[in-house]
Amino acid sequence: MPVQVIEKAVPVIHEDVDVDVELRKPSAKTWEGLSQMAFAANWDPEKAINWNQSIELGAVRDGWVNILHYFYEGEWQGLEIIERLMNKAAHIYNIPEMVTYYSTQCFDEAKHLYVFRRYLEKLQSPPSKQRAFDPLVWLATSGPMPVERWIFGTFFTETMAGAIFQRTLELPAIDPLGKEMIKWQLKDESRHIAGTKLGVQTMMDHAGPVKTWFLKMWFRLFCQLAVKEVRNLKPYGDQVGMDPEYILRKCFNKMAEMPEFKQKFLDFPLAESFLKTA
Repeated sequence: MPVQVIEKAVPVIHEDVDVDVELRKPSAKTWEGLSQMAFAANWDPEKAINWNQSIELGAVRDGWVNILHYFYEGEWQGLEIIERLMNKAAHIYNIPEMVTYYSTQCFDEAKHLYVFRRYLEKLQSPPSKQRAFDPLVWLATSGPMPVERWIFGTFFTETMAGAIFQRTLELPAIDPLGKEMIKWQLKDESRHIAGTKLGVQTMMDHAGPVKTWFLKMWFRLFCQLAVKEVRNLKPYGDQVGMDPEYILRKCFNKMAEMPEFKQKFLDFPLAESFLKTA
């Protein structure tokens, strides 16, 4: 009887292939790593969230709905700005991977818009066009250095969104469906904040003294307008137990975790007032 020889398959390793590539974990400190994290963390709004849950909000309903309308508008404007400027950013800094990452963030923002719309429709309060963010969008995309100013503005708004989402999960008055919706979005926001930090670091690495000075002046103006808009939510925040001053303190202190950014851009009275009262 002939003997059958079975050859064991041996993987071929090419010299130009990094054999450790599968062992490396995605890093939030690189654009490619952030994209890999986004691919792995993708979720389906229809499958991840149980939309059959009933919503019982009681006395906090009006305040919560108004806050959600504010957020819906912010997500919409955020998506609009990213789509306008992400390609310009990649060309300015010669980093093609930026477009890949920001494209994943566009997809995230689209999911968030869809989720907010579904939830608000269940509350019989479908989204309507608001104008609260229009001045901020104009500031972020008009005039000189739009990419740099967009990166700064996004750093503030994404950090603020993360603080509000985290606070929402702590509020006993918010219904389980609302918290489930926010929980999934918060997973994305944590990655978005990492992306804005990387964007800010990239921008600071390329900005000389003159550009840095102009950006400092612009960021101060932006913060004044943004703080005013957040404080305008106080009547609604009071209804649900969300203090705008608490959110602003969390936001500024989170941004201050970047030492270089704190030293260069948070050295003005408004920012310092929030950092001192943390």
